Amino acid sequence: MFEAVRPAVPADEDKIVSMIKLLHDENGLFPLSEKRVRDYMQRYFRKEGALIGVIGDYGDPIASIYLEIGQPYYSETWFLNEAWNFVHPDHRRSDYAKKLLGWAKDASEKMKLPLMVGIVSNHRTEAKVRLYEKQLEKAGAFFVWNRGAVGPSAWDN
Repeated sequence: MFEAVRPAVPADEDKIVSMIKLLHDENGLFPLSEKRVRDYMQRYFRKEGALIGVIGDYGDPIASIYLEIGQPYYSETWFLNEAWNFVHPDHRRSDYAKKLLGWAKDASEKMKLPLMVGIVSNHRTEAKVRLYEKQLEKAGAFFVWNRGAVGPSAWDN
């Protein structure tokens, strides 16, 4: 149906936030702050070192990816760090996650910056892990301790 990833526009913000709520329901490790999500997105809209790509009609995206330009704490090297890559559950039988990842890889090549992608994974994200293993070089894993200290999360389901 949709062929290309396009840059997000302000009219997409509410739908992207709705998708982030769904993403959080699937693998959110800590309590969700909609304000924090919107503040994060504003970095893109203010052109302050972030990229958001979406698939779908203007004002009605069905998939999105967020990349921030940053530096690791131990290096002067700049890189692109993926914060999310999410496809609405109604569209999971598409190739949209792969298209968003391809868009991120293309941005990495054009900007001549390494791309770092991660997944906080649980049983609901196993297919996403398999997709990433086919598309990217594996470089680590995530671990957590005492996550319950801040309240319930998607991991409690």
